Amino acid sequence: MRGRWRMLLLLLCACKAEIGGNLADPDGGTDANADATDAMGTFGPWSAPMMLPGASTAGASEDDGTLSNSKLELIFSKADPAIDAGRKHLYWMSRTAVTSTTWSTPVRLSINVDLTSDETPRFSADDKTLFFASNRAGTTGALDIWQSTRPTIGTAMGWTMPTLVGTINSAQTDKWCVPCSLGKYLMVSTRNSLATPSEDIYEGTTGGGAPTLVAELSDLTKTDNGAFISSDCNTMFFASTRAGAQRIYTSTRASATSPWSAPQPLPDFVAVGLAQEDPWLSEDGRTFVFSATTTAGNKDVYITTR
Repeated sequence: MRGRWRMLLLLLCACKAEIGGNLADPDGGTDANADATDAMGTFGPWSAPMMLPGASTAGASEDDGTLSNSKLELIFSKADPAIDAGRKHLYWMSRTAVTSTTWSTPVRLSINVDLTSDETPRFSADDKTLFFASNRAGTTGALDIWQSTRPTIGTAMGWTMPTLVGTINSAQTDKWCVPCSLGKYLMVSTRNSLATPSEDIYEGTTGGGAPTLVAELSDLTKTDNGAFISSDCNTMFFASTRAGAQRIYTSTRASATSPWSAPQPLPDFVAVGLAQEDPWLSEDGRTFVFSATTTAGNKDVYITTR
């Protein structure tokens, strides 16, 4: 038993979180062992989480924050009662350096469509492909996974007309598509056959047909969402209500073909807001982004470093 926990700690120490490349590119990820010397003890504690300016406005709800792998761009979802009847839309903002706390004014992405919702964005490894969920025309379920590409990083402009992603969508809700290397991906779906379907974690391989339920990560009686996976496909984070209030959990595995470990709660941010969700961890393990529900009932995006 002690050996198992030692292995879990080692895997967590080596956690790498750059999203893999284009979902159709099996070699899109980066070397997850490139910074193996980043042992847990070298990081120190997380800084006090701070609301991201522009993604934490009064009277609106912002969540689904995801940084680019450069950590210079942020895309998030915003539901503003004054815009499109409060439907969720994707916004972009940037900064000039990873140490800067000054962000540009949020810009609504041109790929948004009024009278529909766009949410749960995730970047590819090269930051040129964006995967997100939408209920726009062409969607087969409540939400489907769509993708858009751009020729140049560092700008809100140039995103192509979104297209549906492969064969991974269902007639239910599909969101939080997160690609990693080896052509694999995680996603969240309500495609289970329960009378009252829950949001659960699914895993698939590009071109391999419909994704399958990850039983060791999913609690079919609770909500499991906000999936995020490291570039080597072996460390993941998600949010769950399995123990009451929504909290962030993490799990690891020895290889892409090994079972996931029992999810463990991440205690670092439980004091932020009433509930936490939408985890994102940088490739170097030093920047963490998440969302939290405020006492006013809205959500804001937070960032912390170490």
